[in-house]
Amino acid sequence: SPITPFSKEGGAESLIVMDASDISEAKTRQAFIDKALRSAGRGPIVAFHHGIKCNHGSVEEYPTQNGPADYILFSKGMPLACVEGKKLRVGPQNVLQQAKRYAKGFEGGPHSFGDYRLPFVYSSNGKIVWFQDLRDPLNLSREVTAFHTPQALLEMLSRNEVTSIAWLKQ
Repeated sequence: SPITPFSKEGGAESLIVMDASDISEAKTRQAFIDKALRSAGRGPIVAFHHGIKCNHGSVEEYPTQNGPADYILFSKGMPLACVEGKKLRVGPQNVLQQAKRYAKGFEGGPHSFGDYRLPFVYSSNGKIVWFQDLRDPLNLSREVTAFHTPQALLEMLSRNEVTSIAWLKQ
């Protein structure tokens, strides 16, 4: 639905119609990305504060060595993924690198995959979601229809692709 603020330029009142692509990143996150995360079972969504212990859900503005991540997703007390949100006008594929920087700078997690401290990253503008599995440097990013559920990410994390590929070759 369009946003319709009024403007008084030169004394005349005129209607300015903006579509959803004109809204800020913060509003995009609230209106679209938060909803998509909750739909995938990624709630509650809470703001970071020092001493926070998250068993399940999403933590906003989580500090890393490379700046604050928009969201860190937790399941069973483990940090599993970083999400970088952008406003609708920005293509999320192009900002997946930013999520990867935060995955490199994440501290205190149980994972280490080369330079990365989180196994998975996402970027989204609220309408399109890109995903990458960082556990293998040969994994490519791809568009997905939605954020993965906690169970789906835990299942992916439990798979050992190297062993599976070797088994298939036999």
